[in-house]
Amino acid sequence: MNTQPPSSPFNVDNFKSIYQTFDSKMLSHLPSLYSQDIVFKDPIHQLHGLDALGRYFANFLSPELKCSFVFNNQLITNEQAFLQWQMHYRHPHLKNGNSLTLNGGTLIKFNSHIYYHEDFYDMGAMLYQHIPVLGWAVKKINARLVSSS
Repeated sequence: MNTQPPSSPFNVDNFKSIYQTFDSKMLSHLPSLYSQDIVFKDPIHQLHGLDALGRYFANFLSPELKCSFVFNNQLITNEQAFLQWQMHYRHPHLKNGNSLTLNGGTLIKFNSHIYYHEDFYDMGAMLYQHIPVLGWAVKKINARLVSSS
């Protein structure tokens, strides 16, 4: 006989609220969102475990980076959700510190906590296009691809 109370359902709105302002303060909320054995993927990383995710976010966040998310659309079924978002960010080393916007999406799978999180976005649009020499090269390649199709 199981004497433990059932786990509380996961709140997607709470997840969105915490990510709206992506800064070092949100790190303290990670244990309330993610399971200890979280699998996290994005275009450049695959991480396992809450400690690894916390270190990744802590290394990513810096006082120079300003970042927030606006959630535009969502599809929630059973124990998973896909969230479409725009990330608004600013860093002094990208595009002279001007504000940038990136479109993307996130798939989360959860029970009482998120155990799988995968982000989908274009790394070129996020970073490479905004680095002076590399950005010029990426834009040229993109233009060639468009003109050859």
